[in-house]
Amino acid sequence: MTESISPNGTKHHGDKGLAEGSWKGMKKYLEQEMLCPALRGRLTYDLTRFRSTGDEGTVFTVCLDGQPVKQFGFQLAAKALRDQGFDIRHAWDIPFDQRDEYTDDEFAESLKAYRNQPIDQSIASENPIIRMFSIVDRRIGKRRLERLKDEVDQQPKWLRLLYVARLQAEGIITG
Repeated sequence: MTESISPNGTKHHGDKGLAEGSWKGMKKYLEQEMLCPALRGRLTYDLTRFRSTGDEGTVFTVCLDGQPVKQFGFQLAAKALRDQGFDIRHAWDIPFDQRDEYTDDEFAESLKAYRNQPIDQSIASENPIIRMFSIVDRRIGKRRLERLKDEVDQQPKWLRLLYVARLQAEGIITG
């Protein structure tokens, strides 16, 4: 049995076919339907599932121009937080803005929130994952981008890459 995410951001448990179909639809939604035209073909979302010694894992990877920008997975986040000295039993209580690593569940929950709230609320979210989806969203126009260019340095390092890519692609900044 595998776990998948449907286009509305909810998790499903089921057979492999459902999982692949659900991710395929979500990938199309993110890369074609909601992605701004200036980044189409440059920004991709990938999903990797793995099993090791009885554990199943999921890693979402966001790539820009074929290079990973950010990965989201429980084991990746747990290792990074442990390496930073956090007690992993309480690490998930750390606010999003005080860490740079996030789980696949947090990716899925953030995607669901992004899909179910107005774009104005998403782009102003405290959650950097929601802002990630928002900054590349086709509904964010050039006037809004002009206002957002002053916020680039306030973003986590990994998210700055997407802000800069969008601003450059739209001709707001040069680089």
